[in-house]
Amino acid sequence: MPFYRLGNGIVHMKGSKLPAPCAARVLIEGKEAACLAPSGFLCDGPSKSGKGTCDAAMCEGHATQVGPNSHLCPSCRTEAVDEIGQRNLFTHLVQP
Repeated sequence: MPFYRLGNGIVHMKGSKLPAPCAARVLIEGKEAACLAPSGFLCDGPSKSGKGTCDAAMCEGHATQVGPNSHLCPSCRTEAVDEIGQRNLFTHLVQP
């Protein structure tokens, strides 16, 4: 039974098939916290262990689509941009 952040409040929902809350880290009033919005996507980036995919739960606002039915979480997206060598001052303004 997950907790979700909806607007400015936290909501606890009961149910058997609820999506996981978004795992992305955000700044709220100057403090780092989990986004906690209801997720609609799982990250398809490589896992830290090297086996399978990252599978971090992400909301629509934090998922970056990189192909048909393929999305990256913010940390995997940053790593992918670093590998390409295109990270610079304006990277956050332009979506790949």
